[in-house]
Amino acid sequence: MMKKLICLLLIGVMALSFASCGSAPEKKTENGATEDEANYPTPEDENFTESKTETGLVYNMTLDRFTTEFNAMYLSIGGKESEFPYKKWKLLKKEEQNNSMTYAYYSLDSGEMVLTATVDEKSLRIVNLGCGITAKKFNSSENTQQKVMTVCGTIAAVAGGYKEDDVSFFGNLFVDTIESKDHCFWYENSIYLYDSENDKDGNTMMLFRTIPAKSNIEAEWNLQDYKEYWLN
Repeated sequence: MMKKLICLLLIGVMALSFASCGSAPEKKTENGATEDEANYPTPEDENFTESKTETGLVYNMTLDRFTTEFNAMYLSIGGKESEFPYKKWKLLKKEEQNNSMTYAYYSLDSGEMVLTATVDEKSLRIVNLGCGITAKKFNSSENTQQKVMTVCGTIAAVAGGYKEDDVSFFGNLFVDTIESKDHCFWYENSIYLYDSENDKDGNTMMLFRTIPAKSNIEAEWNLQDYKEYWLN
């Protein structure tokens, strides 16, 4: 089952259909931030750099640096650093892209969930980040759900150059990707996605991703701005 989860997380993010993104969701999530709580954080650092990726940007950090900063932030909000040590990242494969870049695909299996990272082999900068868990585990308890959203929020905060106070905002954003009609949002030069798929045994895999992107991608891919989501 875990191998299936990893494989699903490594589905090319550009192969996902963004054509339908942009419609306002019909309802808000019960556990998401209220409109008054959504104060729209801004990054402390411009943590992006231009690239030949289809979205035009990569996160301006290596996997080593990301893991160090992720664990520092995760620990500061009550997590355990031992859950996501750098040494647990495993290189799964390398693949040459049409843009002449070579992507290296990594995964880190904590035993409860799987983190993934796609890295540009030449620059060592991060192309996208993901987190996945089976629906059975996710729905096993509210504590598990909260933990997954905290991990997803921490990934987004660290990758985007935000502070630890913004983790809950991004956790709530990912909650809203589950309930929104198109399961994707644009926010401050990043795309946030939720996807799910059943394996051959009928187990549902829940997948969350964050991808850096230039501002023109929002309109070209018809993505809904997360701020607009709260105005509709």
